[in-house]
Amino acid sequence: MKVKSVEESVENYVAGTIQGAFKTKRYWMSQGYDKKHAVNNAVQYAVGQIKAGTSADNLERVIGIFRELSGIATAFADMLENSNTMR
Repeated sequence: MKVKSVEESVENYVAGTIQGAFKTKRYWMSQGYDKKHAVNNAVQYAVGQIKAGTSADNLERVIGIFRELSGIATAFADMLENSNTMR
């Protein structure tokens, strides 16, 4: 059985936290809160999860992962937008 590296474990934890943040945002919006409030609650939830689940030693890696994901998400949205106009 392969043991995951710390880096891989941190990346998987961040991915799970993002999924939880989306669910948290949807929950707050279903409760009638506006998008800004829902996103704020989701981010607070995710930051709490990250701080509880990762060590201070890995915080820079977590920040780097979020920065990477930001670029990937923007590129993904741009590509989908461009492919949608080419139909």
